[in-house]
Amino acid sequence: MYSMFVKYKIFHRPYANGLQQVLSPFQMSEAQWGLIRYIYEVGPATNSEIALYWSVEKPSVTALAQKLIDQHLIYVVYGTDKRNKVMHLTEEGIVKYQQLRQAVHTFQSSLLEGVSEEECEIVEKVLEKMQQNIRK
Repeated sequence: MYSMFVKYKIFHRPYANGLQQVLSPFQMSEAQWGLIRYIYEVGPATNSEIALYWSVEKPSVTALAQKLIDQHLIYVVYGTDKRNKVMHLTEEGIVKYQQLRQAVHTFQSSLLEGVSEEECEIVEKVLEKMQQNIRK
């Protein structure tokens, strides 16, 4: 049973390195890609929402967001409460997302060679349950 965690740990580093190799030509880190992907797929979000979703401290998201603002990939709109800053993708950010999504999809598809859709669904369910359990 615990070998599953060992296998996850052994898989994670090569996966992260492979993903970074895919993202590097686009001058993008895995975390930056994650933020762009979140905003595109989920919608505009605050730093607090991202921090909660990723289980990280808000300053980590703030620093990451600033880099994407500097690259003109996201912009911030202030809510009615000035402390509430909502991040949106710029047109350039949307184009970057689409470019990256294709490259990441190709990489991830290569990793799923020989893995059935049913197996993917089972792994997703197990990971979701473990995520819920770790947050208890």
